[in-house]
Amino acid sequence: MVDVLVVGAGPVGLAAALWAKRLGLTHLVLERGTVAHTVYRFPREMVFFSEAKNIEIGGHPLPSQGPKPTRREALLYYQKVAEREGLRVLTYLEALGVEGEEGAFRILAKDLLRGEERVFPARYVVLATGYFDRPNRLGVPGEELPHVRHRYEEAAPYFGRKVAVVGGSNSAVEAALDLYRGGAEVALVHRGTWVRPSVKYWLLPDFENRVKEGSIRAVMEARVKAIEPGRVLLERPGGEEVLEADFVLVLIGYRAEDTLLRRAGVAYEGERPRLSPSFETSLRGLFAVGSCAFGPDTRSVFIENGREHAEAALKEIARRLDRNRVAP
Repeated sequence: MVDVLVVGAGPVGLAAALWAKRLGLTHLVLERGTVAHTVYRFPREMVFFSEAKNIEIGGHPLPSQGPKPTRREALLYYQKVAEREGLRVLTYLEALGVEGEEGAFRILAKDLLRGEERVFPARYVVLATGYFDRPNRLGVPGEELPHVRHRYEEAAPYFGRKVAVVGGSNSAVEAALDLYRGGAEVALVHRGTWVRPSVKYWLLPDFENRVKEGSIRAVMEARVKAIEPGRVLLERPGGEEVLEADFVLVLIGYRAEDTLLRRAGVAYEGERPRLSPSFETSLRGLFAVGSCAFGPDTRSVFIENGREHAEAALKEIARRLDRNRVAP
């Protein structure tokens, strides 16, 4: 039995494991993908909004050739930190459920490579499952068609084709620019009058200039009614419109991956679980750090403050374990 079992080996989960190690606690991390799987799934040419120092963990500096780290730099960084620190991470193991109570939890998991189910005992559990595997959906007819994607990787597959990008935030604007430069014919569809003002400051003028010169078509105040092969049906102030599109990228954000929290039966307040100041759920001994506990409010939780969640949770766990060890 380990003192702390962490579910999720993204930056925040790794930060939790590092704090466990710093505080002298035994730990184990379960990850259903690779180490830093969240970063691995980012668009391949993505540049972080944050400076390197703001996404570092464990006191390890993140080397970056530019003012802000790239996806590749961050991915290698987190994987190397896990390696150098000797963190106990089991990859391709998907946690299915959390049972038990403080001091005697059982985490049910499935080995995705061998198809076997396993059980891991732990005194405390910290969930850091993030949100990247749970994209928001439009909920319209045709959204499940094979030419509709809810994730963007790179422009190459879309060369020479018409692509409709649905969304108005960073991911949609960045994808539209990358697609244009990759040889696609791009239209960005957004329900607002313009893209969000929170778009990265170096992307916004680039996007505005591409729209002005006609390289990217901006279809604003448009609500998607349905998606069909080769076209998107839109509702706009002037009536219904049809937008031709060989591919549709729905990039409208994410919501917390909270399946394990709900299966554990923790108390919720609206769409978010009730948390203590140390990020403990209503099930004593079960903590949730990072964006996994914030429902649809993923824009307010980042690696920067997720690291702080991990620190608060692990220090509370260490305090309790230390108290229990010296108790008569």
